[in-house]
Amino acid sequence: MTTAEPGPTPRPARLHGLDVARGLAIIGMIVVNVGPIQVDSLLQRLYLLPYGRASVLFVTIAGIGMGFFLRGRTGARRWRELSWRIVLLLALGLVLQTLTSSVSVILTTYALLFLLAPLAWRLSSRHLLTVAGVLTVAGPLWIVWHDLEVHGHAQGAVSLLTPRDEVVHSLLIAGPYPLASWSVPFLAGLWLSRTALGDPLVQRRLMLWGGTTALASFILADLAYSALGPEADVGWTRILTGVGHGQMPLWIVSATAGACFVVGACLRWGVRGRVSRWLAGGGTMALTLYVLHVLVLALIKPEDGFPFLVGVLTATLLWAGLLALAVVWQREGRSGPLERLLRTPWLRSTAPTPRPSQERLS
Repeated sequence: MTTAEPGPTPRPARLHGLDVARGLAIIGMIVVNVGPIQVDSLLQRLYLLPYGRASVLFVTIAGIGMGFFLRGRTGARRWRELSWRIVLLLALGLVLQTLTSSVSVILTTYALLFLLAPLAWRLSSRHLLTVAGVLTVAGPLWIVWHDLEVHGHAQGAVSLLTPRDEVVHSLLIAGPYPLASWSVPFLAGLWLSRTALGDPLVQRRLMLWGGTTALASFILADLAYSALGPEADVGWTRILTGVGHGQMPLWIVSATAGACFVVGACLRWGVRGRVSRWLAGGGTMALTLYVLHVLVLALIKPEDGFPFLVGVLTATLLWAGLLALAVVWQREGRSGPLERLLRTPWLRSTAPTPRPSQERLS
């Protein structure tokens, strides 16, 4: 794929397919967060295919958007706008997680990834991929060591009520979205932002290599479970597994490669038809819809979760309603309320200019 070194360059042309991919990620995260995730039949497993994948797609697109953001801004303007985004996402994540324990809120991890993004952006494309590759193995090894030698269990997502001595552990290694593993799809997204995503050849390569790698990693993880048996998730053998949100290498590779496949497919074909326009509408209001769905689940989701059929109905009504809300809201060309807040005009020293959809929060 054609790559470019980091630095101030003209903004890329609008890529509507990224909005479609972002809309798919929102639907997948709603399905997973509504639940239930403990299923048995093949049909139920197919329904929960987004588990461990939708959120990785979300983070990968966030990396792409951050790459476009950093490419088009330098100096004081970059730090002013980036700092505001970090503070806003951190505050939203902490408040939302305080309101509910039934959903693990990802926004706090977003804030930390955004904080580290300028440092990663200084790396060459080759070094960026190298760091992502090293973290794919080193991060899970650190997590397994931590579970065995230090705490022995995962922690919940950070909220305003989290004890201070648990905050760092949760954010870095022990929470549902630890930087030790979730930095990999974000770095992959940063790298993708340097490729010619509008090029059909690049899109085909993303689909081919992403799909092949995702499937191969999934099969290897399944074979590992069959070979290891009941001890698969115990001790150091866990490093060979690939369960969704297990933070292990095969899952990271499979989910990130799958995200690349979806991005390539949506860029290639995701701009056609009414369904694609609805998905794109939801994708351009990703932050608003994400926060709304967490608030709704904080009100209606029981502590012991939904039965499967009730969960399917609830998730369907929720994502369909939120996409419809996005379409209605945008009929007059308005940005989502939280998207507008994220890019509040008073942060700019000059008159605001239109921005491509790739820069929208994913």
